[in-house]
Amino acid sequence: MANGHKIVSLPGKFFKFVSDTMRLFIAALALLYSSSIYSQSASSPDLPGALRIQMGFNFLVDSPDSMDTGFWGSKAFNVQYIYSIRLGKSAFSLHPGFGISTDKFSFDNNVTLVRNLNDKVSLEPLERVDFGDVKKTKLAATYLEIPLELRFHANKKNFKKSFKVAVGGKLGILISSHTKIKYEKLDEGIKLKTKDNFELNRFRYGLEGSIGFAGISVYYYYGLNSLFEKGQGPESTEAFQTQVGLAISVF
Repeated sequence: MANGHKIVSLPGKFFKFVSDTMRLFIAALALLYSSSIYSQSASSPDLPGALRIQMGFNFLVDSPDSMDTGFWGSKAFNVQYIYSIRLGKSAFSLHPGFGISTDKFSFDNNVTLVRNLNDKVSLEPLERVDFGDVKKTKLAATYLEIPLELRFHANKKNFKKSFKVAVGGKLGILISSHTKIKYEKLDEGIKLKTKDNFELNRFRYGLEGSIGFAGISVYYYYGLNSLFEKGQGPESTEAFQTQVGLAISVF
């Protein structure tokens, strides 16, 4: 430990990334397999829309090295109701919706966001305390969102059993945010939570694309505006968010 930062070699980071990616790939295969069995055995209600669940991982672009995030701990969980509008007799459909999303950013270097005496947000190192070592430290944010996408379906006769490609975007408004620090103490864990907006942008918007079959897709989101208010983030960073994961339509 030097200056409160955990020192991790580049090879160590690389092998950790490969290991985490393999675990994600195996989990994805299991999820695809179980979902295909479900889709064959269960009948779906005839509704104009669908409840969509997105499970993914968050990444930060243009953030300082001290704000590096861990792959496996930076999870995303989004729940959306998506309405379906077919565009005439074409292979295209329009899908507006609404939902709620929860994003987590797990910090690698045992740091946390704090609001200092000058009312500025900064990254501060966490030292070992009497009740244990730092196990996890992360930022969590929850948004209300309005997604909109345009889909192309290879099978015009049955959209629900078709290969599909979609492009679109979403607009979100921040409704809550907090940091959480978990310390280890023998077999117990001590959690400290601090609620604050940490100068996160109140609104966010970005582009999203997906590709998949029937009710399962792989999606990618890229934020067009910064995670933090301009010039107000730690070390004056703005940092842009990206997200990748799996999307499943429940019905």
